[in-house]
Amino acid sequence: MTNFHIDENAMMELVCATHNPDGTNFNSNVVLSAIEKILNSEKATDKEATGEMLEEFELNFREFSLKIQHLCFELTSKSSSMIDGHLTTICLLSTLSAYPWEAKMVLMLAAFSICNGKLNIFSQLHYRKGLREQLPIVMQMTNSTTSNDPNPIDDLIKCAMDLTKCIVEINQSSSDSLSQSVILALPMASYWIGRSIACIATNCACLPLTNIKFRSELNIITAKIKDTLSTCFPALEAKKAEESYKALKRALFHNSSDKLEVLKLIFNVIDGNEISLSTRQTPEVEKIGLNFFDEDKKVALLLTSGLDISNERIQILNNFYTNSISTPYILWIPIVDDHFSWSTKQHKEFRDKMEFEIMDDPHKRIARSFTRFVKENLLPHFQIGEEPILISLDQQGRIIHKNAMHMIQTWSPGYIEDRKLEVQERNNIFPFIEKEMKERSQGLDSLIFDIDEQISHLAGEVDEKINAWTSQINNMINKLRKQSNMYSTERENALWKKEKDWSLGLVVGEIDYRITSWIREGCYIFLYGGNDIKWVREFTSKVHEVRFKTDTAIMLIYMGKNETIRASIDEENMSHLLHSSYHSWRFWTRLRSALLSRINYLYATNCHGDVCDDEIAQGFKKLLGYECKGAIMEGWALLSKGQKVVVCGQGAKMLRVINEHESWKENVALKSFDQAFKDYYNKTLHTSCSSNSHSCCAFEYPVTLKDIPMKEKCPECFRDMQKMVTFTCHHGDN
Repeated sequence: MTNFHIDENAMMELVCATHNPDGTNFNSNVVLSAIEKILNSEKATDKEATGEMLEEFELNFREFSLKIQHLCFELTSKSSSMIDGHLTTICLLSTLSAYPWEAKMVLMLAAFSICNGKLNIFSQLHYRKGLREQLPIVMQMTNSTTSNDPNPIDDLIKCAMDLTKCIVEINQSSSDSLSQSVILALPMASYWIGRSIACIATNCACLPLTNIKFRSELNIITAKIKDTLSTCFPALEAKKAEESYKALKRALFHNSSDKLEVLKLIFNVIDGNEISLSTRQTPEVEKIGLNFFDEDKKVALLLTSGLDISNERIQILNNFYTNSISTPYILWIPIVDDHFSWSTKQHKEFRDKMEFEIMDDPHKRIARSFTRFVKENLLPHFQIGEEPILISLDQQGRIIHKNAMHMIQTWSPGYIEDRKLEVQERNNIFPFIEKEMKERSQGLDSLIFDIDEQISHLAGEVDEKINAWTSQINNMINKLRKQSNMYSTERENALWKKEKDWSLGLVVGEIDYRITSWIREGCYIFLYGGNDIKWVREFTSKVHEVRFKTDTAIMLIYMGKNETIRASIDEENMSHLLHSSYHSWRFWTRLRSALLSRINYLYATNCHGDVCDDEIAQGFKKLLGYECKGAIMEGWALLSKGQKVVVCGQGAKMLRVINEHESWKENVALKSFDQAFKDYYNKTLHTSCSSNSHSCCAFEYPVTLKDIPMKEKCPECFRDMQKMVTFTCHHGDN
């Protein structure tokens, strides 16, 4: 029997000495597929299939049929003697010296499958004649085991095939990408593949399968092959992961023929293209196929850092999801680490809050390649520990907006989707046509007695055709609206092009219906805030006095974040308030989103140099600077006339203008309340004691902003502000 205690270094040198490649190669995958067909056909009851496979193989691979015949001769000629399997293997490798390592393995397996296939056919012919003693050796070995016993020959062949497949698949990429461990394993992998078929062919000729030494040799070779496979398999897994990642990146950024194919890459979908989703409307988890997201359905991906998504953020998304007629289907994807554990309790808690779709086990479902894609390609939009983002996809599965979250917080769904875009119906078409035709046919009634009836009939036909055309065009618009995802970067930029001025509508959006109503009515509106209850009381009282004295429609609403002051205002009924703490949070979150969206628009349109001069951006910054955590502000106020923002300033100056109403009240009649207020405010600015008379402002940029400026001007004194770096721990959005 063979001695396995050969010096491995010496064996390596001997194997490498047989290797002298000259560039000869072939499509290994195609040959491997043919080999599998032959080996599988040998197990079938109809042995004619094996013969057909052999004929097909010889027909398709004529270019190296002589080489395979040579290998077959080496195997069969040595199978009748006790020649050492090691020497047989070296002989096989020498015969294949011109081929690369993976090609040697494939050709040796091809020779084995052909030899075994032909012997299989031969054995069946003789078996039918009752010549059991003339059965080929391999068939005797196979038939000597019961159906319940494990067959070490089958196990060895399977291991050899698995190792060969692994190495062939690894070598589909460039050799530069191969790890050093795989390169070093190739010679010995070839050796043990050859050794396995030599063992079966040589030893089986003399020993039954029940022979203990033979079975031991089979087990040793199998263990060696499995050990080599364990070295190569991680490289194969890494290659598959890299290919999956590149395919996903290419699909999301460039082109894909099908949105469903992209979703399959994002999710680990292997069980009949099904994923388990549930919402608050469907409390029981129901299995749905990815075909649910067909061509008529738009998709957006909500990405969060772990489970950090606040109730307020969920409420915003719920409102967006339910109030839009063509909202994308939102799939929540929490980006978590490998140690994350998703519980049934967590699933129920989020399911009871969310109107949109959540998966039964996000950690298990989300492909690793997508998590990698998010971390490497969606910066600065998404960062661990930062706010959620909303990725918008088109019908081909490409990303059309890396973060539509700011977009949906700035504008209402109806405005984004432009629902007013349609052919306008007119009710006066019929009488207009009838009148026109009667004017053209005056005097004809004496010749054509039913001229009026004809005109009415014609007007009715024209009216019907116009209405049908109007309906047809509007249906086309609605179909396009349903199919097209309006939540794109292009659409966001188009919306900003419409916004020419900083207006109160941009400041408040649709946060409070009362403010919207006051804007339409052209009222004077004071928005104000601050952290000093004394200032708030005085400002509120003085504004009420001025309103009574001038009989001017002045509306006052507290917008500050301070919950203590909110409670005092509500208790003392000092002025209007936003409905709840959620609406206050929503106002400031929306304001911040609007600013970031505006800045991104300025960068996208190559106006980044104008960020500091942009009226809209500066208006947002000013308000946000007043309520920033680092600000020391007793109060602030904004005065508007309808949509127009008249003045926005620090509390002490605004209160001074109100207190000194007697000094500028005469100008109200000559100009207007808003112009008189503004003129006196500007005069107050110039007569201030010093540039340091105002309270401290502060402003925070999120790290997810594409380009944070090196300098920032104070919104009050216009001097350079001090730049600080702050690390803040956020558990959720609160």
